[in-house]
Amino acid sequence: MTGSESGEDGREGLFAALKNSAATLLSIGRTRAELLVLEIEEEKYRLIALWSKAIGAAFLLTLAVIMAVFSLALAFWEQRVLVFGAFALLFFLGAAALILALRRQVRAPSQLFRSSLAELDTDLAQLRGQRRE
Repeated sequence: MTGSESGEDGREGLFAALKNSAATLLSIGRTRAELLVLEIEEEKYRLIALWSKAIGAAFLLTLAVIMAVFSLALAFWEQRVLVFGAFALLFFLGAAALILALRRQVRAPSQLFRSSLAELDTDLAQLRGQRRE
């Protein structure tokens, strides 16, 4: 009778340990998921701010360039074809530089989810370290 009771206690202890391990793993997973959601939200707000500033700056810069080109064309009316041609060449060179910069930026790796992945790696290393002990 004593042997069967100690066997049941061992099973209950094992079940409790497994239950605690599962609860710990779920808690870690939930924390990592919350961190992931937080990173996505931060990135979304950062991109919205960047895009709105970029669109505003592009619009104002476009207006300024148009006004400058027409002002120079009026100032040098006799050479207006040369002025417009020079600025057209300048605009094409600027567009080519921007296209090259965009291609370089698209090829660069994203920093999104870096901290989540680092935390998951830390968790895995800790879990592997606990198994060895």
